[in-house]
Amino acid sequence: MKDDETMTDIVIVNSTKSGKYNIEEKTGKFQKMVEDALGAGASANEYRIENTGSIDSLDAIINRLISEDVGKVAVHGGDGFAALFFNRLDALKTSARRSDYAPDLLFLKGGSGNAISYCSGFRSVAEALDHFCAGEYATEKLTLLEVTAGDRRELSHFTSFGADGEIIEMYQAQKLKGIIGYIWAVLRYSFGRKLYNPVFRRNDENYDLDIDRDGEHIHHGRHEGGGISAIPFVGYGFRPYPLAVKGNAHIRFVLFGALLMPTVFKFTKWVFTRKPNRIMFDYEVDTDMVLDCSFNKPLHIQISGDVLEQKHSAVRVGFNKSNTINLVKKK
Repeated sequence: MKDDETMTDIVIVNSTKSGKYNIEEKTGKFQKMVEDALGAGASANEYRIENTGSIDSLDAIINRLISEDVGKVAVHGGDGFAALFFNRLDALKTSARRSDYAPDLLFLKGGSGNAISYCSGFRSVAEALDHFCAGEYATEKLTLLEVTAGDRRELSHFTSFGADGEIIEMYQAQKLKGIIGYIWAVLRYSFGRKLYNPVFRRNDENYDLDIDRDGEHIHHGRHEGGGISAIPFVGYGFRPYPLAVKGNAHIRFVLFGALLMPTVFKFTKWVFTRKPNRIMFDYEVDTDMVLDCSFNKPLHIQISGDVLEQKHSAVRVGFNKSNTINLVKKK
């Protein structure tokens, strides 16, 4: 551990892989953004920026955070990088026998959808950094999900199955990006897949879902999309999981109408009434449990904004309130 005189108050971890700019543009733009927010003359003891573009460099950064006991860490990147960060933090804390290390984590928008960054409530990266450095913020426990699909196991803030993952796959494969690109991917999916609606009665993307909680069956239904989330938001600030607050998680599965995006969930009960053609399953996860989700066919699986290369017909999601991070939020 370093002496107090050389300690850095805040470390800002910047992903050079997230977003649309190349490494030079990204680091330069981010450096200027930080200087504009905190002032170019800010002391080196107040903050430092750590740029990373590989797991090895990220591990080196996290090991320094642990050894220096840095109490305030800002993470700049997309949802995939956020998940990579807290997965590597969890692994390196274990190897260093530092389970007590629990910094305040501020997630900054730096990728595409940036779902986790919306949890902070700040309007911009500059506003978030300004409040973070001044200590003018609150924290809330975020219980991470432990998602297992095949031989892949990782911590995540959300996972979804079916249509959601296919839409993201379409979005990632096309040139048009941003929220307009996302809406375009949704429309392509809607018309290409003939979603369940009064005109098209057949949809080969619907699937049978069964959920067991700690070995006990709790749900069977026919759905097209949905998932389990520890945060209320998905990309671009839409809020389909309103029960995922204060350390709880939210399970939600639905059938979509042909022109309804999954993100329209923000209107919850108004849009998706409990009728046969809009089946919804809502379930609040507020105690420790293991959820086994099985499907009648292999599906697209999305974990923290990334779609797995291989489809799966079963996913296990563990929820344990001892597995938390300190999420920074606006007061």
